[in-house]
Amino acid sequence: METEKRETLKASDDQFSENLVLRSLKDQVEKAGICASSLPDPQPMSEEQDQIVEQVAYMVKVIGEAVDRDAHCNKMVDGFARVANIQTFQKLVEKVFNDGITWGKIATLICIIGKTVAKIISNSVPNIVPWTLDYFRDKLLNWIRSRGGWINSISSLARYALKRDLGSSSSLLSLSSGVIFISGILLGGLIVWRLKKGA
Repeated sequence: METEKRETLKASDDQFSENLVLRSLKDQVEKAGICASSLPDPQPMSEEQDQIVEQVAYMVKVIGEAVDRDAHCNKMVDGFARVANIQTFQKLVEKVFNDGITWGKIATLICIIGKTVAKIISNSVPNIVPWTLDYFRDKLLNWIRSRGGWINSISSLARYALKRDLGSSSSLLSLSSGVIFISGILLGGLIVWRLKKGA
């Protein structure tokens, strides 16, 4: 029974990772004003899982907005989009995770890939989508699972995004983002509580 539950959670985190990556990529592509119909569709999930994907995708989107303001990151995305192949993808992910994996780095990677896909998608669906999904399965999924899965990421991602946002500016916009993130933490906590209660 316990082994079966563990296997279900592993499959859930894998599906969640795939849906989150695809959802975030579509958000970035649509933000750039490009039709995202050529990207693969996420797999159906339960309503609770969809709500959590929504929460985490929103936090990734806000982190992406902070990445947008980083000129160095934008230059890196431009350069990567011009030469994207499996070798440069491997170099990118090695650079992102060279000193360890964190929720913030995972979210940043999703943002960078989304921005890259938006730059090169007008020609065709880039190979970078399957590369990213394979990288999640092969390199990040065990780390995600060891931290309690995506369900437990919400508060960590909110803290990362809030710290990144408030660290870059102390404007009223940053303060309102902080209020939104705290609301997200509360909603995420409620969803996690409901999922654990139902298990």
